[in-house]
Amino acid sequence: MMTETRPSAPSPFRAPWLPATVAVILGALVMLGLGIWQLDRLQQRRVANAQIMARMSQPALELTGRALDPEASDLRRATVRGVFDYDQEVILRNRTYGEVPGVHQLVPLRITGSDAAVLVDRGWIPFEFSSVEQRAQFRNATGEVEIQGILRQSQMRRNSLSPADPPLGPERARLDAWFRVDLPRIQEQVPYRLLSLYLEEETPPGAEARWLPRPDPDIQLDEGSHFIYASQWFAFAAMLPLVYAFLYHTRTKPAPKFAD
Repeated sequence: MMTETRPSAPSPFRAPWLPATVAVILGALVMLGLGIWQLDRLQQRRVANAQIMARMSQPALELTGRALDPEASDLRRATVRGVFDYDQEVILRNRTYGEVPGVHQLVPLRITGSDAAVLVDRGWIPFEFSSVEQRAQFRNATGEVEIQGILRQSQMRRNSLSPADPPLGPERARLDAWFRVDLPRIQEQVPYRLLSLYLEEETPPGAEARWLPRPDPDIQLDEGSHFIYASQWFAFAAMLPLVYAFLYHTRTKPAPKFAD
């Protein structure tokens, strides 16, 4: 006597659903990992911001022309007295202010009582005023002046996709426009010693803000979008199994039986 074999009940952990179930589990784990990674990036950002604030809250350094430790002096406030050498002025390309395209004006300040200079980022000017002739109108600091600002390390080309400043040579003695503040490269065209850090000029407390060149220190203390991205990945990790469970239920739900 033959016994009737009943078909086994469907299960997400048996064929034909097993591959999809494994893919959903792996996908959810990957999304959880990405969310945790974003939270870790957020924590790193907060630690970095705290370090920046701690450095900027220290007493301002007085620049005398002596050599500086780039690592220890980076992001420290500083004051310096000297005379701007506009003959060695250059600009920094591709800078915006309020989404308006422009450049930054970089001018060496010959430090009083020293044979050295510090390159000062005086701030933003509109692109239509970026030619050598047009920039002359912004040479509004003459004679000995006192400048305060934030020390920054020399900028390097990050990767091969970043634009490169062309090399200097017999046919190109100097560059007027630079993609980055590369102090060793800029030093090649300046006839005196530059400090190993440059100074992003700030408006002194209580002073009226100068419009042009507009001091625009590039200090970012926001936390970025890491928390938003983490929340999105965690939401996706939760939604994926729920959507899959709904799909599995609708596809494996027994068909309704109708009475004769």
